[in-house]
Amino acid sequence: MGRSARCRQATTNLRERLTMLQRLLPITVLALAACAPLPSLPPLPGMQPAGRSVALGPAGGYQQPNMTVQVAADACNAEAFIEGYKADYYLTWNQFVGPKEGIYQQLARQQPSNARVAWNLALYKGKRFNLNGYDNKTSVYGMQNLTSTDYAVRCAATSYQKGKNAGTAAAMSAYKQLEAQERQ
Repeated sequence: MGRSARCRQATTNLRERLTMLQRLLPITVLALAACAPLPSLPPLPGMQPAGRSVALGPAGGYQQPNMTVQVAADACNAEAFIEGYKADYYLTWNQFVGPKEGIYQQLARQQPSNARVAWNLALYKGKRFNLNGYDNKTSVYGMQNLTSTDYAVRCAATSYQKGKNAGTAAAMSAYKQLEAQERQ
């Protein structure tokens, strides 16, 4: 076999291989794409919604309608963030407001004609969230999912935790505003 014959053979083998690669490449890409879930891309800077209007408070108790909740820019799952926000907002709020209501109820029984006590009791009375039967979505978004290999599950759990942190901070701020209205 001469040199030109070997070149023709090598060229033919190369063409056959390229043709085979061209046929297999799309199939390979599809197969790999089906195996690995692609992560959702975070919103571009400036594209994050200004906030979501939500009603805070489960049915059957105190509610704060039309509260604007700012979803953190680094939260990749807004729904999970909102659920975490609500869960810890409710708990934190009740932990602060409940004891204050109890203190002023006791003082009102002891000093029924004291206008300051009546004012302060009115600030707190009936302002606890009813959490009987409330599902805080921990089973869906909880800590157990932070180490998941599934990006969507891990993203939701991380966003939920970020929402919980934001909800705690917001409830404490709202409580301080309420407390500032007390008469001394």
